[in-house]
Amino acid sequence: MKRIVPILILIVFTSCDPGVVNKYVVENQTDSVLRIESKLNFVHRSVNKKDSVDKVELKPEAATIITEYGEIGRAHDKGEGFLSGIDTIIVKMNNRTLIKDIYDRKNWEYKVLKSGTFLTDEVEYLLKLSKTDFE
Repeated sequence: MKRIVPILILIVFTSCDPGVVNKYVVENQTDSVLRIESKLNFVHRSVNKKDSVDKVELKPEAATIITEYGEIGRAHDKGEGFLSGIDTIIVKMNNRTLIKDIYDRKNWEYKVLKSGTFLTDEVEYLLKLSKTDFE
């Protein structure tokens, strides 16, 4: 009996699917307020949210999470598919147009925030926007 309990505990912990939370952060390096709207793909939306569109006002020289979602898997850079969970991202600054390609993976910095055997992994994709990114 003493051997069965540790074996059952080991089976429970090893049979769980690992999870990862993907966080998308924008850093505002401009002198103006940025208005950002994002919408997750249907399968990643939370049923607890009243609206499927996240709206953020980002003050100058600040950074914030514009959206995040969890999925089954481990922390890894998704490469060109890094925005697969996001349907839309819109960035506005006064009457200026964003010219930086925010859908290009090269414009985002990737970092693992948390990873471990018994932890939910967390990763971050960071987009830095400066005034030269707008016309």
